[in-house]
Amino acid sequence: MPANLTAEAKAKWSKAISARNPQEKIQALQEFLSSFPKHKGNERLRGQVKRKIANLRAELEERRAHKGRSSRQLLIEKQGVAQIVILGLTNVGKSSLLSAVTAAKPLVASYEYTTQEPVQGMLQFEDIQFQLIEAPAIRPELSSRSNFENVDFELNANAMMLVVDLSRDSCAQLSILLDVLDKAGISTERPKSSVEILKGKSASGIQIAVFGKLTDCTAQDAAKLLEQYRIRNALVRVYGNVGIDDLEDAILESAATFKPSILIANKVDVEGAKNELERLKTCNRGRMRILATSCKTGEGLAGLGASLFEMLEIVRIYTKEPSQREPSKDAIVLRKRATVGELAKQIHSDLFRNFKYAKIWGPSARFNGEKVGINHILMDQDAVEIHAK
Repeated sequence: MPANLTAEAKAKWSKAISARNPQEKIQALQEFLSSFPKHKGNERLRGQVKRKIANLRAELEERRAHKGRSSRQLLIEKQGVAQIVILGLTNVGKSSLLSAVTAAKPLVASYEYTTQEPVQGMLQFEDIQFQLIEAPAIRPELSSRSNFENVDFELNANAMMLVVDLSRDSCAQLSILLDVLDKAGISTERPKSSVEILKGKSASGIQIAVFGKLTDCTAQDAAKLLEQYRIRNALVRVYGNVGIDDLEDAILESAATFKPSILIANKVDVEGAKNELERLKTCNRGRMRILATSCKTGEGLAGLGASLFEMLEIVRIYTKEPSQREPSKDAIVLRKRATVGELAKQIHSDLFRNFKYAKIWGPSARFNGEKVGINHILMDQDAVEIHAK
């Protein structure tokens, strides 16, 4: 449970998140930490703030150690319907996997740490594409920041593919990957509820979109809390049963960032792989879906696109002009259980604002051309014709 923070503490948090460099942020976080008393309700928050400070100090040390060396962060432009980062230890077959399912030509070699910079490729699944990015191999001895410094990992990636090698101890590999991600504040386990806060100039005021239920507060209460933290322009998406404490956790960045993930159990063709796969299933504890693959024989690779589509929980919607007989062949990709209103808003804000009704063809329609309202829930491969005033 978050602390019942004072107005002074909330102002100091606002200062901390707007700090421009690690040194300023450390100072601001220390001021924030000293602005509220120690008690049981604050223990988790204090621990999280202290970890942020420790990570920032480690970042400063690494910058000093690398001073004078050329360093650059590669911001890879997002393509396709989702950007998916491929992570794993060295020599688990990440490059072979990328080469097998896309047109990318990464360097494939038997020596360690072959991939030095991110390599991308496009995976075709039916009428859409996924952008796969192979990141350099995880080095357990390095900090999370160092492991991800060449990829704008947290900001851009929609999901992850964790690759382990069944010819080695797959459970140990998985444990290392999860530990590195945990230290980076990233979780592979889907939370029962979540809050997404999208801040920026594109949002006008505080907009609360509830896809579940606010359990102990109203949308007005939620907006008021954000304003207390000096967040005045943001789109807030609420999934599942969310209380005011959960919302404050999201504001304070206390909860781990969830990334939909799939576990690729590679080299299933080697001797003893089947037994190792069973061990991995036990270690995974149902945390992620496991796809057993072999880049040598091709086993499991044909199902990768469908597995990613299911993991991302998305739907493809095709728009239709009233004057046209057939819908567009280009899909608009939305979250599963998206509404007609969300589709209208994505096409154009005026279409949403002036919405009158829509006609539906496809899985969510009771009959072809069914007339529906703005809250109608869409399904994959629906065709939608929107009428405005």
